[in-house]
Amino acid sequence: MANVVETQAGQDEPPAETAEPISSFKGRVWELPEVPAAKTVALKNAGANPLLAKVLAVRGMDAGEFPDYVKTLIKDTMPDPFAMQDMEKGAKRIAQAIRDKQRIGVWSDYDVDGAASAGLFIEALRLCGHRDAVLRIPDRIKEGYGPNAKGLLEMQKDEGCDLICCLDAGIVAFEPLKAAAAAGIEMVVIDHHNADQSGKLPEGYAIINPNRLDDTSGLDHLCAAGVTFCFFVAVVRELREAGYFDGKDGRPQERPELMNLLDLVALATICDVMKLYGLNRAFVMAGVKLLSARRHPGIAALARAAGIKDDEPIDEKSCGWVLGPRINAGGRVGASDSGARLLIAEDPGEIEQRAQALHAINVERKELSDAVTEAALQQLEGMLPGRDRRLAFAVVEDAHEGVVGISAGKAKEAKDAPTIVVTRDHQGNLKGSARSLSDVNIGHIIQDAAAEGVILGGGGHGMAGGLNLRDDQIDGFVAFADAQIRKTEYFREGVRSRADLEVQLKELSVAAIESLGQMRPFGNGNEVPNLIVKSVVLEDIRELKEKHFKLTFKSGPVRVDGLLWGVVGTPLGDSIKAHLGRALDVLCTAEINEFNGNRSPQLMIEDIRPTLDVLEEPQSSEAGLAADADDIIALAAVDLAEVEINQGTRRMSLVTGARVDAITDVKGKHLKVMLSDGSRTITALKWNAIGTEKEDRMRKAEGGFVNLLGELEINEWRGKKSLQIKLKDFEAHQEALI
Repeated sequence: MANVVETQAGQDEPPAETAEPISSFKGRVWELPEVPAAKTVALKNAGANPLLAKVLAVRGMDAGEFPDYVKTLIKDTMPDPFAMQDMEKGAKRIAQAIRDKQRIGVWSDYDVDGAASAGLFIEALRLCGHRDAVLRIPDRIKEGYGPNAKGLLEMQKDEGCDLICCLDAGIVAFEPLKAAAAAGIEMVVIDHHNADQSGKLPEGYAIINPNRLDDTSGLDHLCAAGVTFCFFVAVVRELREAGYFDGKDGRPQERPELMNLLDLVALATICDVMKLYGLNRAFVMAGVKLLSARRHPGIAALARAAGIKDDEPIDEKSCGWVLGPRINAGGRVGASDSGARLLIAEDPGEIEQRAQALHAINVERKELSDAVTEAALQQLEGMLPGRDRRLAFAVVEDAHEGVVGISAGKAKEAKDAPTIVVTRDHQGNLKGSARSLSDVNIGHIIQDAAAEGVILGGGGHGMAGGLNLRDDQIDGFVAFADAQIRKTEYFREGVRSRADLEVQLKELSVAAIESLGQMRPFGNGNEVPNLIVKSVVLEDIRELKEKHFKLTFKSGPVRVDGLLWGVVGTPLGDSIKAHLGRALDVLCTAEINEFNGNRSPQLMIEDIRPTLDVLEEPQSSEAGLAADADDIIALAAVDLAEVEINQGTRRMSLVTGARVDAITDVKGKHLKVMLSDGSRTITALKWNAIGTEKEDRMRKAEGGFVNLLGELEINEWRGKKSLQIKLKDFEAHQEALI
């Protein structure tokens, strides 16, 4: 440890507050719930692996729920679709159009959910013997999101569509739907986005959306494709009751098996980041089996184009990271209808051509989005993650409109803040996309701003949205958004990483990690278990492709590798390098690495922090603290037996030669400084230092060595003790100071 020298000075500081969890290299606080012992035992008795039992118990599961959870079925979770407002009315109208062989217009969004909804809708019509449907996906650049009056009227005039179904859009399209109604177009809206908070609905024959304020179906977690699936369950019911499936006059002999369409529902549910519980969980569990079986020729061709082998499973990760981005790419930088056209194509040659084109467009999309992300982050350079809890807003003038959402997402991750990236549209205004954190409903913020005239328009849901505004509205909107953000837990507490469980390295066997697979499908609301691997020594660091880290951790005889992406040359990467050979806690997920026939545990790292409550014996014992023997606390439990503190008097101490490893703020007012010398680690606290000259000096000293003057004390948290200093002042370390 750095040298500790006793002095006789004293100072008046604010009283110590309740100890907070240790802050990490990312400046986050990790939250760890208690493990309910009784639930854990019951789940083990129900057949769960001990590691799985602990995770499920922490997440609130009872043993009786376990069997149904691991085999969630559609029949057990599918409600009566008529529970949704206007469902019966809309289903009866489309069933009538099928019987009458009326042309049906299909208007949908250009993202994965929109494309999958359109593909499902048109395939379901075909299964019902109806092949007269006209698809229109608006041009993302020229027309923007959602239906527009010009496009709807063109479908009526040019395509003969007096009945149009609007999918994954339309819930706040008041003016376009009013124009359509005036022209005699019957509109059936099937959407899932946030409705207007006043309860106002657009004009239309039927407005089906479980997020209507008056909808009590409890299906507000469905994406548009999920709602569309429920819609066709209702349509087929209407047709069956009407005796439609009789094999005559081109009608099918049998009722179509709609369950075969769940691959499209699963793809959309995953890519639209919907909550994976209840019906959504059942949809995805059934759907990924169909995806892996390559039921849909368009998805099979896209998987081949992306390099997924025919015998490889298509799972949640494949959907979110491989297939989804390629379908989205068409809407972002190519023809907006590219993804939907692939999903409704029937000719094998056309399918192959469209799949290859989407793959090529995705390569272009990635190059464009990387450039926009870099430009946005340059504008946000002064925004400090964890400290600046406000809207991150960047204007990238020459950005392609189709990629600003991707860039907003990457900037959100980099800045730990709700983020909007906008660019210039063809009308000279600003248009962009938003990505948010769980505690900040960006869709509501945008909608409220539009309703109050702060911006031209926009909408979305909790985690994402889109908006239009003029240059002169930027300051007002940012102020409006920041005022809303200040009301949130995010503003009060910052970004907090929630772990499910604290484990020792030896607990992560191949069998234990495999047992967590019973929780699949993983996704929003059913995330891969986050684990804190406690007190492991960072034994080795290797760079991969000059971008990533492969780290080796050791605990006793057990060694496990971990991967951390994109950290080479970053402050996070530098912090990790500075802790080679030290004891660390690792926040991660665990998976099985397969190589040359061998299977071994592997950590996918999210964050790292110094281990503070299991400290190594110091290399020297030059300076203990003098104390009255009757008042001494011996800290043998944390291997600091040579450090003794007098509780009866306040004594100042000089700590010399300590390295400043990390600095974070506490409640937006105080500074917490992590210090070490390679053998031990302590925390220094400086009260009410945020925004002062001392904060500036300390941040400039990060990574260097300092001498500190302050009151040495013991911090107790969760029954464990560690060394802490209440800081009075500091200076750059000088070897000859003492």
